[in-house]
Amino acid sequence: MHTLLDLDAHDYDPALPSIERTAVRGVIFREGQLLMIQSSFGEVKFPGGGQEAGESDLDTLLREVLEETGYHVKPDSVQPLGQVVEKRLSRHEPMIWHQINRYYFCHITGRQEATHFTENEQKYGMQQVWVTLEEAIAINREMMQREGRRAWNQRELRVLELLRDSLNH
Repeated sequence: MHTLLDLDAHDYDPALPSIERTAVRGVIFREGQLLMIQSSFGEVKFPGGGQEAGESDLDTLLREVLEETGYHVKPDSVQPLGQVVEKRLSRHEPMIWHQINRYYFCHITGRQEATHFTENEQKYGMQQVWVTLEEAIAINREMMQREGRRAWNQRELRVLELLRDSLNH
Protein backbone atom coordinates (compact mmCIF):
# COMPACT_ATOMS: atom_id res chain seq x y z
CA MET A 1 0.00 0.00 0.00
CA HIS A 2 1.42 3.39 -0.90
CA THR A 3 2.00 6.08 1.73
CA LEU A 4 -0.27 9.13 1.50
CA LEU A 5 1.38 11.01 4.36
CA ASP A 6 4.35 10.62 6.67
CA LEU A 7 3.55 12.55 9.85
CA ASP A 8 6.73 12.44 11.94
CA ALA A 9 6.74 15.02 14.74
CA HIS A 10 10.47 14.49 15.45
CA ASP A 11 9.68 15.32 19.11
CA TYR A 12 11.25 12.20 20.62
CA ASP A 13 14.61 10.65 21.37
CA PRO A 14 15.13 7.94 18.73
CA ALA A 15 16.70 5.73 21.44
CA LEU A 16 13.32 5.43 23.20
CA PRO A 17 11.35 2.20 22.83
CA SER A 18 8.38 2.23 20.41
CA ILE A 19 4.71 1.45 20.77
CA GLU A 20 3.69 0.10 17.38
CA ARG A 21 0.08 -0.04 16.26
CA THR A 22 -1.79 -0.56 13.01
CA ALA A 23 -5.24 0.93 12.48
CA VAL A 24 -7.61 0.32 9.57
CA ARG A 25 -10.18 2.94 8.53
CA GLY A 26 -13.08 3.01 6.09
CA VAL A 27 -13.79 5.77 3.57
CA ILE A 28 -17.51 5.38 2.95
CA PHE A 29 -19.45 7.66 0.59
CA ARG A 30 -23.20 7.48 0.07
CA GLU A 31 -25.25 10.00 -1.88
CA GLY A 32 -22.50 12.64 -1.72
CA GLN A 33 -21.87 12.28 1.99
CA LEU A 34 -19.18 10.60 4.08
CA LEU A 35 -19.91 8.32 7.02
CA MET A 36 -17.79 9.67 9.87
CA ILE A 37 -17.53 9.30 13.64
CA GLN A 38 -17.88 12.49 15.69
CA SER A 39 -16.81 13.00 19.30
CA SER A 40 -18.34 15.28 21.91
CA PHE A 41 -15.36 17.60 21.25
CA GLY A 42 -16.68 18.09 17.73
CA GLU A 43 -14.04 16.63 15.43
CA VAL A 44 -14.85 13.89 12.93
CA LYS A 45 -12.82 10.80 12.07
CA PHE A 46 -13.10 7.95 9.65
CA PRO A 47 -14.67 4.83 11.18
CA GLY A 48 -12.06 2.29 12.11
CA GLY A 49 -9.51 1.40 14.71
CA GLY A 50 -6.78 -0.84 15.96
CA GLN A 51 -5.92 -4.14 14.38
CA GLU A 52 -6.01 -7.10 16.74
CA ALA A 53 -3.41 -9.89 16.73
CA GLY A 54 -3.86 -12.20 13.76
CA GLU A 55 -6.38 -9.98 11.98
CA SER A 56 -6.07 -9.05 8.32
CA ASP A 57 -6.82 -5.50 7.20
CA LEU A 58 -10.14 -6.74 5.80
CA ASP A 59 -11.08 -8.43 9.10
CA THR A 60 -10.24 -5.25 11.02
CA LEU A 61 -12.18 -3.05 8.61
CA LEU A 62 -15.28 -5.27 8.76
CA ARG A 63 -15.19 -5.44 12.57
CA GLU A 64 -14.41 -1.78 13.26
CA VAL A 65 -16.95 -0.32 10.81
CA LEU A 66 -19.66 -2.60 12.22
CA GLU A 67 -18.77 -1.71 15.83
CA GLU A 68 -18.68 2.04 15.22
CA THR A 69 -21.47 2.48 12.67
CA GLY A 70 -23.69 -0.60 12.83
CA TYR A 71 -23.21 -1.13 9.09
CA HIS A 72 -21.70 -4.18 7.39
CA VAL A 73 -18.98 -3.49 4.83
CA LYS A 74 -19.44 -5.28 1.51
CA PRO A 75 -16.12 -7.19 1.34
CA ASP A 76 -15.98 -7.20 -2.47
CA SER A 77 -16.19 -3.38 -2.52
CA VAL A 78 -12.99 -2.77 -0.51
CA GLN A 79 -10.28 -0.84 -2.42
CA PRO A 80 -7.08 0.62 -0.90
CA LEU A 81 -6.69 4.40 -0.69
CA GLY A 82 -3.30 4.48 1.05
CA GLN A 83 -1.67 4.71 4.45
CA VAL A 84 -0.60 7.43 6.85
CA VAL A 85 2.45 6.77 9.01
CA GLU A 86 2.57 8.62 12.34
CA LYS A 87 5.50 8.93 14.72
CA ARG A 88 5.60 11.13 17.81
CA LEU A 89 6.35 11.10 21.51
CA SER A 90 3.61 9.27 23.38
CA ARG A 91 1.45 11.53 25.56
CA HIS A 92 1.36 8.97 28.38
CA GLU A 93 4.85 7.49 28.72
CA PRO A 94 8.39 8.11 27.49
CA MET A 95 7.99 6.03 24.34
CA ILE A 96 7.67 6.64 20.60
CA TRP A 97 4.09 6.27 19.34
CA HIS A 98 4.39 4.70 15.88
CA GLN A 99 1.06 4.08 14.16
CA ILE A 100 0.30 3.00 10.62
CA ASN A 101 -3.22 3.98 9.51
CA ARG A 102 -4.51 2.13 6.46
CA TYR A 103 -7.46 3.69 4.63
CA TYR A 104 -9.81 1.76 2.36
CA PHE A 105 -12.70 2.87 0.16
CA CYS A 106 -15.68 0.61 0.76
CA HIS A 107 -19.45 0.31 0.47
CA ILE A 108 -21.86 -0.70 3.19
CA THR A 109 -25.12 -2.63 3.25
CA GLY A 110 -28.31 -0.62 3.66
CA ARG A 111 -29.40 -2.29 6.90
CA GLN A 112 -28.00 -0.81 10.11
CA GLU A 113 -27.54 -2.66 13.40
CA ALA A 114 -26.68 -1.35 16.87
CA THR A 115 -23.24 0.21 17.40
CA HIS A 116 -20.78 -1.15 19.96
CA PHE A 117 -18.42 1.59 21.04
CA THR A 118 -15.65 0.84 23.52
CA GLU A 119 -15.86 2.35 27.00
CA ASN A 120 -13.35 5.02 25.97
CA GLU A 121 -15.29 5.84 22.80
CA GLN A 122 -18.48 6.14 24.86
CA LYS A 123 -16.67 8.44 27.29
CA TYR A 124 -15.91 10.79 24.40
CA GLY A 125 -19.47 10.70 23.09
CA MET A 126 -18.63 9.03 19.78
CA GLN A 127 -21.49 8.80 17.32
CA GLN A 128 -21.85 8.36 13.60
CA VAL A 129 -22.68 11.30 11.35
CA TRP A 130 -23.19 11.74 7.63
CA VAL A 131 -21.44 14.89 6.34
CA THR A 132 -20.19 16.18 3.02
CA LEU A 133 -16.47 16.15 2.41
CA GLU A 134 -16.37 19.95 2.70
CA GLU A 135 -18.33 19.85 5.99
CA ALA A 136 -15.88 17.30 7.42
CA ILE A 137 -12.92 19.48 6.42
CA ALA A 138 -14.54 22.59 7.95
CA ILE A 139 -15.38 20.74 11.20
CA ASN A 140 -11.81 19.51 11.65
CA ARG A 141 -10.23 22.84 10.67
CA GLU A 142 -12.38 24.61 13.27
CA MET A 143 -11.47 21.99 15.87
CA MET A 144 -7.75 22.50 15.22
CA GLN A 145 -8.12 26.27 15.56
CA ARG A 146 -10.07 25.90 18.81
CA GLU A 147 -8.24 22.98 20.46
CA GLY A 148 -4.81 22.93 18.81
CA ARG A 149 -3.05 20.41 16.63
CA ARG A 150 -3.97 17.07 18.12
CA ALA A 151 -2.26 14.35 16.12
CA TRP A 152 -5.41 12.44 15.17
CA ASN A 153 -7.23 15.61 14.14
CA GLN A 154 -4.30 16.69 11.98
CA ARG A 155 -4.15 13.22 10.39
CA GLU A 156 -7.85 13.08 9.56
CA LEU A 157 -7.93 16.66 8.24
CA ARG A 158 -4.97 16.00 5.97
CA VAL A 159 -6.56 12.79 4.61
CA LEU A 160 -9.85 14.62 4.01
CA GLU A 161 -8.00 17.38 2.11
CA LEU A 162 -6.07 14.81 0.03
CA LEU A 163 -9.33 13.05 -0.75
CA ARG A 164 -10.96 16.32 -1.84
CA ASP A 165 -7.98 17.25 -4.00
CA SER A 166 -7.89 13.82 -5.69
CA LEU A 167 -11.63 13.89 -6.39
CA ASN A 168 -11.39 17.40 -7.88
CA HIS A 169 -8.77 16.35 -10.48
